Amino acid sequence: MSRVRVRGWWLVSLLALAVMAMPWPAWLVEVVYSRRIYPLVQRAMTGASNTVGWAIIDVLLVAAALYVVWLLVRAFTRVRERGILSGVWELTRRLLRTSALLGLVFLAVWGLNYRRVPLETTLRGATSATPATISAADIRALAAAAAAGSRVTRPADDGGGDRSYLSVAARLAGPFQQALQRLGMPAVAPGRPKSSVVLTPFFTAAGVTGMVNPLVLESIVHPELLPFERPMVLAHEWAHLAGFADEADASAVGWLACTLGDPDLAYSAHVFVVLETAGAMPRSAWRDVRALLDPGVMRDLDALTARLTKQQPVVRETAFKVYDGYLRSNRVADGVQSYSRVLRVLTALTGGTG
Repeated sequence: MSRVRVRGWWLVSLLALAVMAMPWPAWLVEVVYSRRIYPLVQRAMTGASNTVGWAIIDVLLVAAALYVVWLLVRAFTRVRERGILSGVWELTRRLLRTSALLGLVFLAVWGLNYRRVPLETTLRGATSATPATISAADIRALAAAAAAGSRVTRPADDGGGDRSYLSVAARLAGPFQQALQRLGMPAVAPGRPKSSVVLTPFFTAAGVTGMVNPLVLESIVHPELLPFERPMVLAHEWAHLAGFADEADASAVGWLACTLGDPDLAYSAHVFVVLETAGAMPRSAWRDVRALLDPGVMRDLDALTARLTKQQPVVRETAFKVYDGYLRSNRVADGVQSYSRVLRVLTALTGGTG
């Protein structure tokens, strides 16, 4: 079909397929990769990415776009020289090789953390993979505690000092390491909070607050988040950097870190739980909890609602469907619904009945 050679495409593709399909034992990933190998990789790579103030992911995205353009131009040339079958076959092999290489790098650098033991299982000391249930009383207890906590930790309306990302990062670093220590996890290198020129418009339209670049282990945050959102979002991304790939686990670790910090950090954690529990309880129960909230907290929630009006429903729904497919391909059975499991993990973390 073609005399053009694409070296190693089938070998790399088979290797990637075998590694991704392999039924890695969760305990093996937890003990060997997540707790020993990965922390060494993370400290080195995040330490290196922290030395630059701009988002490396922007460079990678531009490079990827240029590479795709090069592939298409090359394929078009091959079609003209040797026919459509030859051109398409060469393009297919190159795409397979590139995808396989990226998949292997992704798994080695960060992705294997999806196969680790769930944090909820570790916290409960469970011997069964069957998840524990969370009762209405547990949810109500989390909501009431968060409402009470938000009243005493909310900063003054004049701003309460520096609440920039750099300030949040400086104040969060110590409590975050304390949270990892409480969970029996090794220390990590906190990621320098960066904003992406390329991704920020997409973040706004899709309702995304942040992400971790899994190829260089840098933390990307939305620069336009409200001050009370920033600590939990950054702590969540740092939890990903610490190897907690599961969204619920990352949120729980971020919550713990923020509650161990100063009032501004703790307030962010309390508001996060208020919002999570609001969507998990009946309207009548939520009205009871809402009555416990300070008027200042309600103003912050109204400001959050106003910020979210910038979302574009089509972009948001498409992004969530793509991310849902990504999570399921990494063996997160409930996809984007994994975010909602955070209340179950928090219940285990705080000693709820479960």
